[in-house]
Amino acid sequence: MISFIQGIWIVSILIMMLKQFKIGLALYLAYILLVPYMSINLAGVPLQWNFVNLLVFVLALYNFSVRNKSFKIDYKPLYPFLIYYISSFFLMLFQNSEPFQVQLDSWRIQIMKYLILPFALWNEMRYDKSSIKLYRNVTLICISIAIIYGLLLTAIPGLNPYIMILSQANGSEFNTDYALAFGEGRLFGRISSVFAHPMTFGMFLGVSLIYLYYNRGVMNKYVFLTLFLITGIDILVCGVRSTIGGVVIAIIFYLLQMKNYKLMLYTAILGIIGYYVISSIPDMSTYIGSITDIHNEKQDVSGSSIEMRIEQLNGCFKEIEDCLFTGKGFSWTGYYKSLHGDHPVILSFESLIFIVLCNSGLIGIFLWIYMGFMIMKYNTKSYHNNRAILNALFIFYIAYSCITGEYGYMQYFVIFYILMLGESKQKLTLRQKG
Repeated sequence: MISFIQGIWIVSILIMMLKQFKIGLALYLAYILLVPYMSINLAGVPLQWNFVNLLVFVLALYNFSVRNKSFKIDYKPLYPFLIYYISSFFLMLFQNSEPFQVQLDSWRIQIMKYLILPFALWNEMRYDKSSIKLYRNVTLICISIAIIYGLLLTAIPGLNPYIMILSQANGSEFNTDYALAFGEGRLFGRISSVFAHPMTFGMFLGVSLIYLYYNRGVMNKYVFLTLFLITGIDILVCGVRSTIGGVVIAIIFYLLQMKNYKLMLYTAILGIIGYYVISSIPDMSTYIGSITDIHNEKQDVSGSSIEMRIEQLNGCFKEIEDCLFTGKGFSWTGYYKSLHGDHPVILSFESLIFIVLCNSGLIGIFLWIYMGFMIMKYNTKSYHNNRAILNALFIFYIAYSCITGEYGYMQYFVIFYILMLGESKQKLTLRQKG
């Protein structure tokens, strides 16, 4: 029954894209934000991410190029990502620690999963300005569902009926043992809400908090405060400490860019008060105080968390000593884990730095730095008044990924980034007209 509902939703998306593209795209945006799986069979037709993303791309091109021949497709916001992926493709030609076909498949899947929806959203928002409000409302509804459901799950710690049912219908498995981890101040285990993994929910909470703050001026004051407060509570109780660290880094970066010293003072005072209030709650002080404590007792890596990170970093350089500049292969870390499980020293490659180093060496580090430089340069040049919040979103993504690893989080960053760019473009246009 669940698979049938999913199938009908997907078919409805594709049909609606043919009739009214922006509505179909809104439905697909909602699907991606609320449904983590797409591995179903409808009347003998397999519906999976790659196939559906390809159809969405074809329908987008048809809508922008055939239906609206005078419309000029724009890729500018996606240039940093496209340059990274094109460069990574050529880098594959010099990597031999992972089969080329495996690298190519991972490369293709990432492009289709991370960039097709943002490409369609950006160009539709440019073509039809009314779609900006539509996508904002859809996103806010999805955020509301995810954060409220996440909060409700605190009543049944470690369990998630929605994901348990959905994963079974899509041939996946809900990791009950991971969700039931109550140690180190986790009062409610690890909460995943409408996502397949708690870490993905943690990423979503961070970008949602920034997105809500960005849209505070166009939202009802009480609706904004309610959603912002619930998101903040979810960040504290979801069991993913990396979200707290990432949000704090993003806030500091945002305040420094704004150079609003009064706001800095108020934020610092609220932060200090909040810290002491939370620390006074039993178990929460342990939870907050252990944000940087990522030691895994099952592994043979000892010492403090900082010492462990340094040892893992040394393990990365040891792993790529014979391919220091090129690394071992695109998504080699995932390939390694599929064959051997956790690495004896680097463990699960729990940092974007470890992943980039192992996958693409020093050239990969340069590509990521250059991609970040291009993103921030574009924000500053094209949307100067909103550059601080746009850059803060990117900084949160980087901070979160460096703390916890990169497991498909770019998808959510790029979606929210493009949505905020679309709204920034509209504000800039209205400002120029006014």
